[in-house]
Amino acid sequence: MAIDSVKLNLHGLPPETLQQIAGYLNDSHRSSLFAFGLASKICHNATIPSIFYHIRLEIGSREALQRDVDALVKSLARTESACHVRCLSIKGHLQLPVKPKIEGYKSDTSDRYSWFKRTGVDEILSDEEPYATAPHVVYDEPVIAKSSEEDLAWLSVVGLIKTLPHLAKLVYDCQNQFPPSLFDALYDYHPQCKLYHLTFRFRTLLWGIPYPYEMALATSRCLYSVKVICGERDSQGDDDFNQEAMMELAAGLAPNLKEVVIVNLFPENSWRYYRRPRESWRGLPGFVTGQSIGSLTSLSLLGKVNFNLLGMLHNWARHTDFSHLRHLTLGGGYGCEDMGMNDEAIEWIVENCSFPQLKTLHIRLDRHDNRADNPNYVINAIVLLSSFEPLEQLSVSGPLESKILDAILDRHGQTLTKLSLRPSENKYSLEEPRVRREIPMTFTKEHILQIHAQCPVLEELAVSIKRTKSDALEAEIYKSFGRMGRLRSLFLILDCSNWSVARDPDLEDNTLFDTVDRETWGTNEFVKKGHLRETLMNCAVDDTLARSIWKTICQNKAGQKLEALKMWTYGGGHFGDGKCRHIPNVVDNLSRSWLIERVTRDDGDIINVRELGQRAREAHDQQVTDGYKRSAHYRRGVDDDVIEPEVVAEGSDEVQVFRRVWPRKEGSKDWRKDWSSLPLQV
Repeated sequence: MAIDSVKLNLHGLPPETLQQIAGYLNDSHRSSLFAFGLASKICHNATIPSIFYHIRLEIGSREALQRDVDALVKSLARTESACHVRCLSIKGHLQLPVKPKIEGYKSDTSDRYSWFKRTGVDEILSDEEPYATAPHVVYDEPVIAKSSEEDLAWLSVVGLIKTLPHLAKLVYDCQNQFPPSLFDALYDYHPQCKLYHLTFRFRTLLWGIPYPYEMALATSRCLYSVKVICGERDSQGDDDFNQEAMMELAAGLAPNLKEVVIVNLFPENSWRYYRRPRESWRGLPGFVTGQSIGSLTSLSLLGKVNFNLLGMLHNWARHTDFSHLRHLTLGGGYGCEDMGMNDEAIEWIVENCSFPQLKTLHIRLDRHDNRADNPNYVINAIVLLSSFEPLEQLSVSGPLESKILDAILDRHGQTLTKLSLRPSENKYSLEEPRVRREIPMTFTKEHILQIHAQCPVLEELAVSIKRTKSDALEAEIYKSFGRMGRLRSLFLILDCSNWSVARDPDLEDNTLFDTVDRETWGTNEFVKKGHLRETLMNCAVDDTLARSIWKTICQNKAGQKLEALKMWTYGGGHFGDGKCRHIPNVVDNLSRSWLIERVTRDDGDIINVRELGQRAREAHDQQVTDGYKRSAHYRRGVDDDVIEPEVVAEGSDEVQVFRRVWPRKEGSKDWRKDWSSLPLQV
């Protein structure tokens, strides 16, 4: 009876109201949108605008692209939904049988994104830009010509574009250059459409006057947002002026450009040319210095910013008015944790900049203490963070201390809906007389309660939690998150490092260490086998422990239910001296990361649990297995004995320490099948 009443009430609602309900479901929990559409034909029709609002194409081969577009066009025609499409995203790499390349720098090193994918962290930090020393060549291929084979390969997408009468946003994230045919279609059929070009790059800046098509694309009124990968000099020694070009586009040459992301690299092989002075930037055609200034609303300077950030900020301030910015990112990216803002950049921002409209800030800090102590670091960081108007979203990574946390919460806590705090220190040790003693900040239960008390509207939180072998203190920290009434999404970085081993001169051996625990591990006398044993115990995060952490938080949750919990197990084997003790085979297998999501239903919520980075971990496990087999094969030839791979594995020092925690199960031939997490002491 109640269900019939609900159906009757839904059927009685105006179509506009049902579409608003569908839109809310699409924004908050997309799977519920499809469930809503199954309730009735009327509800199904109400979901159509939301379902087709944003369509996506994954690019591979030319043939596959044609099939995908044909299928999409048929679906749009069948549902009469072309009029609902507002956003089209295109991502991938269109593979062609023969594609011209420029003879030049050759490298066997994989690109940054391939490396990022192999780590598995790409699934955990999906919004992070990977940073690695990899090949980067500005002029790596000729500029795509109109009506060339590559350009014609996009005709199916061009045809699709023409059938979408209300397209307002095109997101282009392909390794291929933006095709002229697609540019013409956008210009002719959707002149008001905003182009988000996430692989933008001038290839012909070295020519003096860039290729006409590149200038036409760069100065198009459609260009709204760009991401540019660049370095001061590329892998074959050519100067890269893409950032300088972007400044001039932002200053007025690109009339509608509002969002810019610059990823600063230190390209592979570029160090060979560091003695050669950089050429002078000659400017883009039509730009007059000082004649105009832009009004970007979003600026992100990522990657290698530690040495030249002040110069970059000064130059950007000459080309765009910072008072219009609503989003600002200074530093960041996975792989450049030791590259952050220095004191000079901080002081310049505080003294010269105003950000009255800023709502979102991401910054990476750095002590910059390689040569001497920096006693003013904390004061400068506090002054910087206090100089901004109260923010809605804030992410701070790098050296954090309790006083910095106090300043963040005092200034911004009341307005924050999203907060990310990722403490770290420079992992590399120094020689005498300057010895690093800094240890990354550890968040206690009191810190979490402080965040709860001072951030009343917080909905999303990312914070690191020190693993302490699932003991009661660790469990109490998880419980404290339950007090945050508005918290919907939580990202926990489960920190398994132990920097005190190398950096705390007063650290004494654990009284619970036995004789074997006190034996030295590796070549440094301060790392003991007991430290490794405890590290492995902390790294061991299986799905049972992940569910237990989720349950502990949710059982104590006030207010809104927790919708998502992400856990990244990180830091195992780091003892404060920049080395990982050659134990990745064990640590990587134990250190599993998880995503737990709640699916809300009338008949009871469903809790989905998924391992993040599983494919990368399994690929690494297979490499380890292959290594065991090769070693066994080699030893058979040397010793003339039959040696099984599991014997090789069990003979390694790290597995022997592992066995002190998890003895071999009966019949087991693989240590990776024998472990489980320590139960949470709730």
